[in-house]
Amino acid sequence: MLWTLEENRAAIARLFADKRVMLGDKKWNTLIDELSAVRYETIKKIDVLPKSPIGVLDLNAIERTRLNKNEDMKWLLIKQKYGV
Repeated sequence: MLWTLEENRAAIARLFADKRVMLGDKKWNTLIDELSAVRYETIKKIDVLPKSPIGVLDLNAIERTRLNKNEDMKWLLIKQKYGV
């Protein structure tokens, strides 16, 4: 499932809506843009992995785990940068 960049950004904006007052509009928008870019990049990479038929061991599980951990690390660094 590949979301559009706008759908991805909207979902992350809802997730961090409570931080808007704390950060102010400019910093909040920058935070959302950075997180959205990281998430969209990961979604694109996961989406192009070959699909396995139902009932077959997922051959891409290790790669998905690696991509998700990489995304988590990037999110952590971005959130620390903005004090969220």
